[in-house]
Formats: sequence, structure tokens, C-alpha cells
Amino acid sequence: MKIFNIDQALALPQKFDVLHNALDELYAKRQEEFQKSNPLTQIYKTVPLDRFQKTFGSSVGFKQAFEATVDYAAYPGFSSADGFRTTVSYKPFNGKVVFSWQTLLEADHAGIVQTLSDFQIAWQRQIVQYGMFALTAFFGQKVYDKASKSYIKIQSADTTDGDPMGDVHNPVFTNAHTVVKTDDMSAADFEAYKQSNKFYINVKLDGSDPLAYAKLANGLYQIKVAMSKYFDDNGQYAGVNGRKKIVATEDAQLNAALESILAAMDFSTATGKSTLNPVKNGFDTYFTPYLEGTPAQPIPQFATASDGYAHGMLMLDPAYNAANKGPMMVERLAFSMKAVKTDEPEGIKYLGKQAFDFFCPSWRGIAYIYIGKPAGTAGSGTWDDPNTFTEVRPIAFANPVTVVGTVTTETADAGA
Repeated sequence: MKIFNIDQALALPQKFDVLHNALDELYAKRQEEFQKSNPLTQIYKTVPLDRFQKTFGSSVGFKQAFEATVDYAAYPGFSSADGFRTTVSYKPFNGKVVFSWQTLLEADHAGIVQTLSDFQIAWQRQIVQYGMFALTAFFGQKVYDKASKSYIKIQSADTTDGDPMGDVHNPVFTNAHTVVKTDDMSAADFEAYKQSNKFYINVKLDGSDPLAYAKLANGLYQIKVAMSKYFDDNGQYAGVNGRKKIVATEDAQLNAALESILAAMDFSTATGKSTLNPVKNGFDTYFTPYLEGTPAQPIPQFATASDGYAHGMLMLDPAYNAANKGPMMVERLAFSMKAVKTDEPEGIKYLGKQAFDFFCPSWRGIAYIYIGKPAGTAGSGTWDDPNTFTEVRPIAFANPVTVVGTVTTETADAGA
């Protein structure tokens, strides 16, 4: 007669502890496998959080440090001030899986391992889906994640009026990012410092434009240059000069266009003149279907649209984001599970928990690019409102073809 005691299973180690052994095997196997191609690591940096919430801030530094003086003049003094600030926190997430007494009675080690494996895979997959869907909150709207039953609202640190103490923060993606407005800055000066990380390149990838690839390459290069000229909170160059990475969904048209232009030597054949490719080998690429979302919860900013190809993608500066507070996943508590005896129903339940959330205080290391013209209504405030984009007008012209001479040929007489 085979006896399996639940209390003993939880208490005893090794041979008799089927449940804990199964969990140990799961951690040893699945953590390694899943991390090989986690889409979140291509966009977000994981930042440990050691308290309920944490505030990140910047200093505007000094606009200048010296000026000319005359003999015996007092040393001129200069002061600094605080820049924009943002606070991050976390959300607690919980889940469980229950094994009935019948499963335990049979000591189904393989079944327990497989079930726990499936549960952890589902947990990690949901985090990826949550993090990808969180990108929709980068556009200024509060969104609702149906699976986790959680609202997501992500804003940049800069405020719309340039006041570090202001209440209204900008979306992560907008064409109206601000620097800190100082007392000596006029309204015109403040407007002149406004910056964009939300672009569109009005190019069609449906085959109707023979210069589409040349235009797309030129447009991407313009955006890369624009990012290198971003100002920091103090109105000084921020140094977004690192190698860029393009992240997009798996889409035949868009992927083919990006891979083609990044590999091409030049576009002389298309333009009819010597035209070097400014983006050749200048970018890394990463394509993931997770940017499509799911049928129940699509991600229209990146997913393949009704016209048959995807329009949206990200351009990131990984080096800048690593050194600054770019897209981040803050984690207060890593994923863990524990086994607990339960009486109703009788069996063992595994309790899973994790505390994390997604933020993006610094917008300068990430840009959104739309291929085509945004279809939203101007002034609507939706993610595809064209008023919130900066148009990039690519420079690519084809030389006219000139006929310099003609040759006349005659057909031989069929009866000859």
C-alpha cells in the first residue's frame, strides 16, 4: 500500500519532497531558457527597487562658469538648480496553481514538474505581453491591461510648462518635450527649445514608389542626427550619440525594407546618380511578434495594419538609456513561488508573486517612428494625432532620363 502524506511532503527534503524538488528543477531549467530571447531586454533596463517608491531627478547644472572681469573685480558667482523629477513605484502581482490530493496520492513527479513549468512560462510570457502593451501608454493615454486587470499610465519627467514643480507631465512620445524654463527665458526662447521624439516619414512601402528605400534610409538618418542634437534639461547638448537600435514587429514588408536599406552600399540605381547609403551598418535591428499584441489586446502603434504591413517602430540609443533613466522595468520583488498546504480543496497550492512596473522618465534615448502619414484626426489627442508628430521629409530625387541618341533597325524581308 502506497502512502503519500502532504505534511511530510512539505517537511522532508530530497527523496520524499516531490513538490520542492520539482520547483528546484524548474528554476534550474526555465530561467535559463526564457532569458535567451526576452523582448523586454531589448527595450527596457531592469532597475531594482529597494523601497515602496523612489524619485529620480536631474540638475540643470550651470549654464556658464566664467566671464571676463577687470583688475580687482570680484569673482562672479553662478548657481545651479534642480531639473525635472519623477517618482516610480511598483504593483504587486499574484497568482497560484493548485494540485489536488489525487495528484499527490500518485506522487506524479513528472506531472507536477510539467504543470509548474507551464505556469512559470505563462507568468513570464504575461510579463512580456504586459511590458509590450505598456508601450501604448507612452503616447499619453492611460491604458488598461485586461489580463492583469491593471491600469498603466507612463509619463516622461519633463512638464508641459517647463516648471520642475508643474503638475502636467509630457507623454514619453511627443513633439513638445521641454527644457527647464528659467526666469530669464522668454516665451519665444522656451518654444525654441521644444524637442520631438515622435516622427513620421511619409513613404509608401507598397511598391508604388521606386525611391521608397532611398527615402526611408535618408529619413532614418535625419532622425539619428536629430537625436544627437537633443538638449538636456539645462538646454545643453545631451550627448545622444551612441549606436542606434531599431525595434519593430515581425512584418514582411517593413522588415525587408529595413534589412535592405541597412545592407545596401548605395542607392545610385534608384536615384540615377551617385548616392551613398548614410545608414549602412549604422543600426542594430530586433524584430519580435510580441509588438503585435494579441487579438484580444492589439498594439496598433506597431502591429501589421489593415493595409498589409506594419508602420510603427522604435529607434533606441542603448548606451544613453543604460546611463540615464530611459525605459525601465522597476522590480521590488523578483518572481518566486512557495508550496502551501490547503484543505479546501485538499491538496497543495503554489503561490506565485512578483512586484514590478514599467516607467520611462528620460525620453531622449527612445523615439517612435511611423512610416506613412498618421491617420488620426488633427487635434484629437489620440496616439496617431498628426499634430503630435514631427514630419521628416526625406531627400531623395531621381535624375530625369535623357535620350541622347536613337538607333533605327529594319526587319529583314521574310521572302529574302
